[in-house]
Amino acid sequence: MRKLLLSLSVLVASAAALAACQASSTPTPTVDRPVTLRFTYWGSPIERVAVEQMVRAFHAENPDIQVEALYIPDSEYIARVSAMIAAGTPPDVGYLLDTHAPQWASEGKVMDLTDIVRADSELSSRLPETFFPIGPGRTIGTSTATEIMLLFYNKDVFDAAGVSYPPARAEDAWTWDEFLAAARRLTVDRDGRHPGESGFDPDHIQVYGVSFVKSAWYSYPPFIYSNGGEIVNEDGTRLMIDSPEAVEAIQRLADLMWVEHVTPTPAQQERLPPSDALFQTGQLAMDIRGQWKLLDYASMEGLRYGVAVLPKMKEAKTLIFGSPTVIFSGTQHLEAAIKFYKFHNDPRVVDLFAQGLWMPLQLSYYTDPQAIASWIDNPAHPPESRQAIVDYALCCVVRAPHYYVKNFGQISSEVIQPAINRVWNGEASAAQAMAEAVRAATPLMAGRWDR
Repeated sequence: MRKLLLSLSVLVASAAALAACQASSTPTPTVDRPVTLRFTYWGSPIERVAVEQMVRAFHAENPDIQVEALYIPDSEYIARVSAMIAAGTPPDVGYLLDTHAPQWASEGKVMDLTDIVRADSELSSRLPETFFPIGPGRTIGTSTATEIMLLFYNKDVFDAAGVSYPPARAEDAWTWDEFLAAARRLTVDRDGRHPGESGFDPDHIQVYGVSFVKSAWYSYPPFIYSNGGEIVNEDGTRLMIDSPEAVEAIQRLADLMWVEHVTPTPAQQERLPPSDALFQTGQLAMDIRGQWKLLDYASMEGLRYGVAVLPKMKEAKTLIFGSPTVIFSGTQHLEAAIKFYKFHNDPRVVDLFAQGLWMPLQLSYYTDPQAIASWIDNPAHPPESRQAIVDYALCCVVRAPHYYVKNFGQISSEVIQPAINRVWNGEASAAQAMAEAVRAATPLMAGRWDR
């Protein structure tokens, strides 16, 4: 992991040095006129509106470049973009699933942007952890935005239970025992009893202490890393989820359901309203989610919510991840595509950052007070966001394996998640299921994209 970050840091450092040797930054690309670009993307209805606004802003600033924005539901995205490529009419710029991007680059469908990044001061100043490598020192660019995992909490539920809010600073992160103690106090059955008390009824819980998304691959890795474990070994040839550290972390998460009764089991979750509704109505105290939930929670009238760093097992850690935007190899308008690529996720023109859905890519938005204020100082971001989001993203992130491990999308969906589901469903222990997953994944382990 350290070697990967070092290699990306070298890439960014070399890019910055090259940019410094130029007049100031790369000259604004000129484009042949008139130009029409096709941009493909997915997203929620709110994201779609924001993208449409961004496209209008881009055209207002660049009247000789038209952008045809094609919205494609994520469930159809790969199939439809593949068909466009096969027909010889690929998009110019577009979102791409992290599970497919490096492989498509290796097949010549996606452009290598290394030289473009090195020659551009803005692109080269993006967080090193957000770059997708496709070979030693080579990249297809960065995530569309930065995303990390956080702990959301309902302040009214905490106040009613007399429980102190979880810490926003990584150095003050709750230990697992402190987190578990709070979750027990916040969990209440229909008779007002808490887990561990005589007569507590786990089948009739009125308020759950905490929830996490059982179907999402990103829910468990932060706790493996926090416990000193890894998802894969250093050279990307073996899963490490059967290590004592990983097994313990996964089992502790499962025990929140089956032993502690502070989290709904998958079967209970199916009978309950969505966790967003539980959180809004005070039936859920804490929610382990990506920072993008700020967008939803900010829209809920009357909801008093806060953000905190995740509880730690050994050290404070969170996951940084995201899918990239790429420039497709078939573009006939590279200079215009670069211009739009840089514009489409610029916090100065896209309000999804201030709304909470996205986090910026450039380092300055985490270090410069004025830049920080431009996306943090708004109603979507609680006051503690500077510590729980900005500082946390600088001190404590670990990159998701999807960035750099070959075949990891397939490994995650076909091997790890089914094994994790058995643990969440109480059908197997973490030790049993993870050992089986490691054996099943062996034929798929093919190393790293950056080596």
